[in-house]
Amino acid sequence: MSYCLNPNCPNPADPLNDSNRICRHCGSSLAVRGYRVKHLLGEGGFAKTFEITDERTTAKVLKVLLDTNPKAVSLFQREGRVLASLQHPGIPKVEPDGYFTFFPHNSHQPVHCLVMEKIEGSNLEKWLSERNSRPIAQNQALTWLQQLAEILQQIHQEQYFHRDIKPSNIMLRPSGELVLIDFGTVRQVTGTYLAKVGGGHQVTGIVSPGYTPPEQANGKAVPQSDFFALGRTFVYLLTGTDPNEFPEHPRTGELLWRDRARHLSPPVADLIDYLMAPFPGNRPQNAGVILQRIAELERPDYQPQPYQPVPRTAHYRMTPLASLPRSRSKRRNTAKSGRKKFTKFKGKLLKGSAWLLFAGSGAALLLTLAGAELHHSWAPALNPQAVFSPKQNSQQGSPTAQNAFQKAALAKTLYSHTGGVNAVAISRDGQFLASGSVDKTVKIWDLGTGELVLTLSGHTREVWAIAISPDGKTLASGSGDRTIKLWDMAAGELLHTLSGHSAQVSALAFSPDGQTLASGSYDAKIKLWDTDTGTELRTLDGHTDWVTALAFRPNGQTLASASADRTVKLWDAGAACEDEPLCAPPRTLYRHFSPVKSLAISPDGKTLASGSRDGTINLWDLGAGEQGDSLFGHSASVNALAFTPDGQTLASGGGPLEDTIKLWNLGTGEILRTLSGHSDTVHSLAISRNGQIMVSGSEDCSTKVWRLR
Repeated sequence: MSYCLNPNCPNPADPLNDSNRICRHCGSSLAVRGYRVKHLLGEGGFAKTFEITDERTTAKVLKVLLDTNPKAVSLFQREGRVLASLQHPGIPKVEPDGYFTFFPHNSHQPVHCLVMEKIEGSNLEKWLSERNSRPIAQNQALTWLQQLAEILQQIHQEQYFHRDIKPSNIMLRPSGELVLIDFGTVRQVTGTYLAKVGGGHQVTGIVSPGYTPPEQANGKAVPQSDFFALGRTFVYLLTGTDPNEFPEHPRTGELLWRDRARHLSPPVADLIDYLMAPFPGNRPQNAGVILQRIAELERPDYQPQPYQPVPRTAHYRMTPLASLPRSRSKRRNTAKSGRKKFTKFKGKLLKGSAWLLFAGSGAALLLTLAGAELHHSWAPALNPQAVFSPKQNSQQGSPTAQNAFQKAALAKTLYSHTGGVNAVAISRDGQFLASGSVDKTVKIWDLGTGELVLTLSGHTREVWAIAISPDGKTLASGSGDRTIKLWDMAAGELLHTLSGHSAQVSALAFSPDGQTLASGSYDAKIKLWDTDTGTELRTLDGHTDWVTALAFRPNGQTLASASADRTVKLWDAGAACEDEPLCAPPRTLYRHFSPVKSLAISPDGKTLASGSRDGTINLWDLGAGEQGDSLFGHSASVNALAFTPDGQTLASGGGPLEDTIKLWNLGTGEILRTLSGHSDTVHSLAISRNGQIMVSGSEDCSTKVWRLR
């Protein structure tokens, strides 16, 4: 068959044209640029697609634009340029001369054409239909998600985003590899584009019901919009149901789909929800984050990163970063007033100024100017957690606050562990330092001289947590071997081995009187132990994910626990359980949007600090159980927290890919100092009772001793 490409031909599919060079109906050539059209593949939007062959009979696809509107022509030409520039097996290949035009017989209107690689196979919508909408398995989903994330990584790195990801735009080759097609809606992230979005200007919206995110439907698509559509695509593949058929949570906008995918493990379902968070700032920052999460799912010790949805919103505004008030409550009011009245953005920004694109949820996109153009190096990475970063003390704060830790410096580095240092602790008298490591050992050091005193061996797996009793006589160590060991600090002798957890022990804390030890585990349970006898007192069951950190209030009446389930719980440590298997329900503190990785309680027992995997630190009033201020400064997970004895300063350690320790003035929320020295993730921190010394343990296998004053 030879199909006539003249849009005005009265019978373009006439089979009698098969052996002709010229169309018998309109006189147009049936061979265009050496290609002959075999048959029509599809029609939709503004174009038709055909299967064609060249002189070597190689099958290819010809896309022909039907609309002559200048805007449509511009988009079509852009598609050709993008596909020609992107070289990836998951993207249809287009030669540099793949875009061309030709004039049909007796026509002065050009026909715009694009020749590309023909992808053998079916699109995923058709493929799933042919198997009676039977959902795909979890392993298949992860394999495909990895392939598509790698494709999007390539696209986003070239400063483009697709804007129309859905099952019908994903082809499955016979080899099992996926190919993302239909780049007609692709958009380049430029300074002009960001300026339009930031200034309240709507950009041409591309809407595929069920797959298009709310910001794109409102003409404000960003690269993370692709991740939303990707998540909705996997909802379809994992349930066999169109996403439009699922209800959404009336408050958060979260899609309620999990009941139709009970074959999924919670971590995989969490990842899908993470992709399609209603607000783009709460989705993965870039495709690399998705690939990292998939890799983590293959690790035996991986624990999920749950997703906390936020209300969807279509309201955006621009405001200068310098004009933001420092108080959390005032910032909230600023955002509220901004939703009532847009701050017009007309490109008249001063060189070096920073602007925030606000949304109703309080999250924002950070835009900066240099010269006359918006920087868009951030384009694949929205990081709402970093936009309220406090300035360093050289720019802000009272002279007293500024000078408080100017003399803080590294005193010594202790090397002996052959694996990452997961936990550190300082004895109450300040004479000894203990460190626990991936190398399965606990080491005790003379804090004054830095000399190694003892090495405690006995665990068969990594040591994840350690704690020293208030009297300095007993050391507890928790391990991946699911046990807790109690050691005589002076002699290095093993006193008790405590067994009861069904997964690795990840957190330990002694009560202020030293008579009780609390342990938290990957089994999501907390156990209380009698330190004299080593017997289990009771189990506290309330978290739904692994327990990451524990701390007793100085009065011993309250035990705080942090968890990957995004909550902090306050337990009445003195409550009697009698014959009940569980104690009274704890008070739960919500507000974190990612797993809570660390916590600390101030020496006066009034303030609790909790650090999250998303880089935020929340401060809580323990008396009222209410959240106070939040500290934003880390670009990665806050793994460790420690208060100074006066309770006025908080130390925080971060990672991965962030090897610094920050000292915060809790009165102003400013960063007093940033201490550098570790070459990898900081896992743990401890500060001596006199406030003179801080120690830190890191993935770089070292323990560092810092002199604070």
